[in-house]
Amino acid sequence: MKKKVLLLISLFLLSLVFLFFGNNRGLDKALLLKGGSFLEGLKIIHKKNGISMWTLNASRADIIEGSDRVKLNDVVLWVENKDMTIYSPEGFYNMESRDLTLNGKIKAVSKGYTIITESVEWNQSKGEIKTKEAVKIESKKFNVEGVGMEADSEQKVRILKNVKATFFR
Repeated sequence: MKKKVLLLISLFLLSLVFLFFGNNRGLDKALLLKGGSFLEGLKIIHKKNGISMWTLNASRADIIEGSDRVKLNDVVLWVENKDMTIYSPEGFYNMESRDLTLNGKIKAVSKGYTIITESVEWNQSKGEIKTKEAVKIESKKFNVEGVGMEADSEQKVRILKNVKATFFR
């Protein structure tokens, strides 16, 4: 008898769970993602024509109320077609434009070189990366330091001022 009662209660609770999740599909995203909400273990994969372009991982994402922006913690961004991984302690992701701003000690690692700076703004639609902060690019063949940097989707990089370069043999 106890087993039958437990089975009926379990089925009833399971039905409630299905009803709850099934009815939330039509709710507005603003209702589901209110300010003060957060996600742990966020992973965003951006694909273009079925090909994965980049993958963003964050340990935590805090939804900012009244905004399309999400505050990210412990960001790791892998840009697949550039074979580059970018590490940052925090950032902001715009869910509408898909632009990304990273802050803190930022380190970008790719084949043969490393870039270090304190902030980066990435315009995803244009493929442009900018910073106004000090930048250091290190490799086995050269080191470059300066203030401010602009890079485009064709990997053309420009250090804006106070440029110091050292080349190794």
